[in-house]
Amino acid sequence: MRQLLLFLFLLASPSLYAVGGFSHSVSMDPESRDTITATSFIDNIPSVGFMPLKVTIDNRATTDSTWTLSPMRTGSDWIQASWSFPVKAGTRGEFDILVPLKCGNYSYRWGAQFFWSGPGVDSAMMQLPQTSRSSSTTGTPFIGLSDSLHTTYWGPLEAAKSNLIGTALDLTQAPADWRAYSGLDQIFMTAQEWLTFPADKKQALLQALALGSDLALVCKTPDEADLIRKALGREGKGNAITWRTGSSRVTLLIGANITTSEIENQLRSTNAKADLLSNHRLSSYLDSAVAEISTAGPLVLLFIVLFGIIAGPVNLFVLAPAGRRHRLFITTPLISLVGAIVLAAAIFIQDGTGGTGVRLIHAQLLPDQKQMLIQQEQASRTGLLFGSTFTPPPATWVQPLSTDTKSHSNNRFSNSYTIDPSGLHDGDWFRSRTRQSQLLTTVVPTRAAIEFTPGEKPSILSSFEVALTTLYLLDAQGKGWTATNVRPGERVTLTQAESNATRQWWQKQITDHELASSLDATAEAVIPQNAYFYATTTDPGSLPIETLSAIRWQTPLTLISGPLTMKP
Repeated sequence: MRQLLLFLFLLASPSLYAVGGFSHSVSMDPESRDTITATSFIDNIPSVGFMPLKVTIDNRATTDSTWTLSPMRTGSDWIQASWSFPVKAGTRGEFDILVPLKCGNYSYRWGAQFFWSGPGVDSAMMQLPQTSRSSSTTGTPFIGLSDSLHTTYWGPLEAAKSNLIGTALDLTQAPADWRAYSGLDQIFMTAQEWLTFPADKKQALLQALALGSDLALVCKTPDEADLIRKALGREGKGNAITWRTGSSRVTLLIGANITTSEIENQLRSTNAKADLLSNHRLSSYLDSAVAEISTAGPLVLLFIVLFGIIAGPVNLFVLAPAGRRHRLFITTPLISLVGAIVLAAAIFIQDGTGGTGVRLIHAQLLPDQKQMLIQQEQASRTGLLFGSTFTPPPATWVQPLSTDTKSHSNNRFSNSYTIDPSGLHDGDWFRSRTRQSQLLTTVVPTRAAIEFTPGEKPSILSSFEVALTTLYLLDAQGKGWTATNVRPGERVTLTQAESNATRQWWQKQITDHELASSLDATAEAVIPQNAYFYATTTDPGSLPIETLSAIRWQTPLTLISGPLTMKP
């Protein structure tokens, strides 16, 4: 009887968490024939990034309807976003959304609560899943195992590692958007799962690898390993079981019966993305380039005192004395309006309008996909802003960062960040008379490449839209070469460089500009690799990710790296 009751409870439960992803069925009014489900390919909310959801709504009514999903307000801990889902009468609507996750204190994790509203909704609450143990530190990487591997290995791994956190991955529901994988520090799947993964989803996952998500593939036989090497462009480059691709590492585990200890040995242990963001400290370079706002404390105090005197005693006893209290309905709003005008005028006189900012960029070329992944850390100080909304390019991740230069305090996000379904960013991403910093990441299409022609005097041909000021590369044999002023469409003969010159030069760019957070991690991780180039340009062209147009931006550092296109 007890087992039967348990089965009935699980069957009736609106939210089911199990291997194979997350699924939530909205409880509807018994008289409603409509159904709403929200599913995800992950069964545990990541520490950072996005929680991907697929919303499916069957509208069986005779009228068109709209349902809304909104977050429960949790102060400043979450980037707020809400979605509306219009569905025509008698049809099914399917919507892919990305829920932006918490940007403040990562030390304690919990599922985000959302509310459904619309025709027929009975029980409105939906909570995103948290099935694994919490982590007391942001330094613990978030690991994803495919459904088949999770079933076999997760239990023993959890028993062996006290700080393991992660999720099962239902690859059949995987989205075709790189941001859906942004919270995964390491991904495990089988060779066959990778080989049969749809091309659009595979491309999104490869983009996530450029952002620092390591990939481990379990191969039953050496033949499967060879197929993986061929699929990932490693054919003819030896039988390596681990190699770098962009800022990530690909590892092959080969064997018919891979043990739990072999999986455990390959688990990533450091450099979690949540740790990089929550412990971010504004670099000394940006700190000096974008000065802190002066508070003008005595003047602010004087303004507050004078405003209080005028809005209080003067207003009450002079402007609206006894017998004429009705004047308060006029004088109080006027005093507030004049105070706001005086304050705005003071800001305008001291800081002007708009603002100034500095952005540092690392662009990773993905020539096989004809795409480029761009990371940009920026800091700005603003004067008087007449508008603070902006819409970044599609498929862009915007993450607020701390401008604290000394401590790693997590209790520093006291702002309200909102994103609407069209991608419009509103709220406190930029505020008047404030110094702020953000990390932006996006993927853009490009046909740019560095074509390398080997020989006694090797040469390159650039198809980038801008001239590359300085370029270093390592050829397929690991020999170093360099060139300067590499203009688009002009073949340039290379000059041989010392074997370690590429690393030293690239490292100097990182050090001189005090790169921080994940921008520093990915720039450090790409060096050194054979058949790879590293370049800078003084003219970033269209590479910068545009945000608030009222800010006058400078771009003193644009790093570009990527695989060479080898010409026979």
